Amino acid sequence: MKKAAYIIGSIEIIVGITLLSMTSIIKQVMPILGRVAYQAAAAGGYSASNYEISFPFVTVASIALIALGLFQICYFGIIRKDK
Repeated sequence: MKKAAYIIGSIEIIVGITLLSMTSIIKQVMPILGRVAYQAAAAGGYSASNYEISFPFVTVASIALIALGLFQICYFGIIRKDK
């Protein structure tokens, strides 16, 4: 059980870090893509705030995955030494 918990905890941490990385990349790229689309269409007014995206659920879920993975690794790897 100890190895399975370590592997699952590691996967949870990796998924959480990947989600955080992807959301931060999207947050940085969307205003740039908005400016390119505005310049291509040449219509209306451009404002970077129109293209800012908030991912509150994804951020909370990824932080929860990282915390759960760390807890799982610590609990089964350090605290429970019986198995």
